[in-house]
Amino acid sequence: MRFTTSRKPSPRARRIAKTLANYLGADYITRGKSGLDGDVIWMVVVEDHGNPSGLSRRHGGEEDILGFSVSFEGDAKRRRTERSVVVGDGVVAREIAEFFGLEYAPSSATAREIRADGREIEFFDGGDLVLRLNISGRIYRAE
Repeated sequence: MRFTTSRKPSPRARRIAKTLANYLGADYITRGKSGLDGDVIWMVVVEDHGNPSGLSRRHGGEEDILGFSVSFEGDAKRRRTERSVVVGDGVVAREIAEFFGLEYAPSSATAREIRADGREIEFFDGGDLVLRLNISGRIYRAE
């Protein structure tokens, strides 16, 4: 899995993409004029009027989109290899786990967990909040 942004991203979109890549132990690639090769899962931070507004998961000619707004940005400069677990009740947490390709658990005692409910996705590292995204709809497949 690799993270990137649109071709001409805002500084905030680059920061969110780098934060997510570092948190999930993935690569961040500066996009520029480069295309996206089809053999890799690409997570593209997309924008609306200069603000990060969603995450597009592209692989094998298909695209799934998770719309969000950022409500908290912490510091995730530490790149870790341990996998995160998505925790929470309900369908939304399972969908988020599938979207990121992570394990789902109703509850967890791990140091790195992503808490998801119907309104927010919170990324925790050792009890510290790293990033909070307000969900603006369900994950949908782009046509």
